[in-house]
Amino acid sequence: MRRRTPQAVPDVFETFAHRVDDSAEGPLEAPAAAAVARSAGIGLALMVLTSVAFVSGAWLASRARPDLVFSNLAWEGLAIAAWSLLWGALAAAIVLAAGVVAVGLPWVRRQRGARSAAGSTPTSTP
Repeated sequence: MRRRTPQAVPDVFETFAHRVDDSAEGPLEAPAAAAVARSAGIGLALMVLTSVAFVSGAWLASRARPDLVFSNLAWEGLAIAAWSLLWGALAAAIVLAAGVVAVGLPWVRRQRGARSAAGSTPTSTP
């Protein structure tokens, strides 16, 4: 086995000095209470919509089961439960993704508007 030769470890603060917050920018401030309440409301609404979508998807799947013949009642129950859970998870994922896009797009537009108003240009393109 070869041994590694010791190398100098770069100083993180020197390497990323341009990303370190300057004290000239001022102290960090807590977000406004209205912004925190709005964020909490959006998070709660997404959780409620996701859970309602899960229950609705599972209920709909339980109403439209595939016609399968099982030799054992336990296997039939397991198949019905798995079928309902999978459709519920699919419905919840779809609603959650749509909700995140609906919340995220206006936020991104506001961030881009704030950047363009400030006159700064992004250093990298996404």
